[in-house]
Amino acid sequence: MKEPVYITGSSMLSSLGIGNEAVWEGVLGGKRTISERSYTLADGEVLRYPVYAMPDLHLRDWAASDTARRLTEDRLHEDQDFVYLLAAARLAIQDAGLDRDTLASAALVIGHENLGLNHLIDRIMKPGHAAGEDGALLHASPLASYDKLRDDFFRVQTFPYLFYLTDALGVKGISYTVNNACASGLYALELGSQLIRCGRAETVLVVCADYAHVTEHLWLGHKGFGSESGRLRPFDLRRDGSVLGDGAAAVVLQGSGQAARSGRTPLGRYLGGSFRQDSWQMALPDVTAHTYSRVIEEAVRTYAGPDPAAVDLLIPHGAGMKLWDAYEAKEIRLAFANLGGPIPAMTALKGYFGHTLGANSLLESVLMLHGMKRSLVPRAFEHEQEDPKADLPLIGEPLNKRVGLAVKTVTAYGGFQAAAVFENVDREEAK
Repeated sequence: MKEPVYITGSSMLSSLGIGNEAVWEGVLGGKRTISERSYTLADGEVLRYPVYAMPDLHLRDWAASDTARRLTEDRLHEDQDFVYLLAAARLAIQDAGLDRDTLASAALVIGHENLGLNHLIDRIMKPGHAAGEDGALLHASPLASYDKLRDDFFRVQTFPYLFYLTDALGVKGISYTVNNACASGLYALELGSQLIRCGRAETVLVVCADYAHVTEHLWLGHKGFGSESGRLRPFDLRRDGSVLGDGAAAVVLQGSGQAARSGRTPLGRYLGGSFRQDSWQMALPDVTAHTYSRVIEEAVRTYAGPDPAAVDLLIPHGAGMKLWDAYEAKEIRLAFANLGGPIPAMTALKGYFGHTLGANSLLESVLMLHGMKRSLVPRAFEHEQEDPKADLPLIGEPLNKRVGLAVKTVTAYGGFQAAAVFENVDREEAK
């Protein structure tokens, strides 16, 4: 087995609050945080859509004054995706107690589905931006239109976000961006762990974020995956689609030596994961390939050992979509049938803070780890009416349980299939 990688700092941001404690308390309180977001177009039309909205964040609160001024000159204060990344990174760095010297040699991995894209869309669609109050962009020549938006087009290349974020944080090591749709968080986590295992970095900051933009909501609706009721009900008999949420999370990864030198008790260990690719259709799973069940099997066999009963908890994707939840349930049952063991206790977390797209798998992994630390598994929120066809052991009430090994899984658009295994730092006691 590969050497484990320690998670020595973390952060969570969601509609439940900003910071680990705020999110955890919101989960325990079972607070329903769906609201309505308005988006005004350049022609005056107002679009309204359901969203698990995060409290407004301001760049000036998360960057030193000189840095904030430079970033504001490049309009990063208008880009909530960037502000989320910065805030999540700052909180995780603080949680890990990293000093400037450690940050200077640290690596950075950003996970996100659409860096720069939302800001570009706003410049085109909203009044008072490139379109002008009179919608001038719509009547400009192609070259004049490009000239108005050239900086925003440039930023869609994603590498500027590495420049801006490393500058704001003082990170000077190797850096990457990752985009594997809803699985971005687990892919980013795996990349970060590999940097440590191959000796390229002793400390890696992994950060993921996503602002629930109106165009993402429209895309879900166009595909028939948005909830008409405005409720996200994972694996529930009445589920009718997903609802987006604002979200961000970050973790600090360190090898055993660096973690020991920090003198802090790690939140948990990342043992490793299994990752495979389907290439059938962009927005539908290949139900005949069973790739999702294969990654779950591989992850459990490789990192949990020969006895699948060693896994104490599984947290699936659970997006609340009729087809995807049905596919996911079938694949989970198949995986554990092939492993020759029972399906472990399960919970689903998107009912608390929505589908946070590129942030979701890291956000849910961090929440899972905080539950492991407290020996408390949150209930599957908004899962109220069992779907007999799903046949999964989802818990209906908070479960006091020592969790030694836990698995987080994702089946994502783009054919990205992932399963990751985490270990409690007190696993021997947990047994």
